[in-house]
Amino acid sequence: MIPSVPLCYILLALFMTYALILTYMTLKAKNLVKATIYSAGQAVAYTLALTLLAAPDLVLAYVAVGVGMYTALFLFIISRTEDTEYESLSEALEKSGGK
Repeated sequence: MIPSVPLCYILLALFMTYALILTYMTLKAKNLVKATIYSAGQAVAYTLALTLLAAPDLVLAYVAVGVGMYTALFLFIISRTEDTEYESLSEALEKSGGK
């Protein structure tokens, strides 16, 4: 006979697995906007896991920082950058006019 596993344990394992997959996708993403979105998804997964663990104070802090400010700040910073990739620092400085 198979012992029954509580639903909260199954959901916790799924959320943590989802967060791990999104962490991997964040590290492998070539596009910075996609990496930021994956990171926000990871934060949502951790928030759901913390909710299952009955830690409301951590949930509120993580939602505000991990999903809100972190994502908004990174997307703002990315919007201020250029789409050009350079082979080396010297090439980037040469083309931008810096010394």
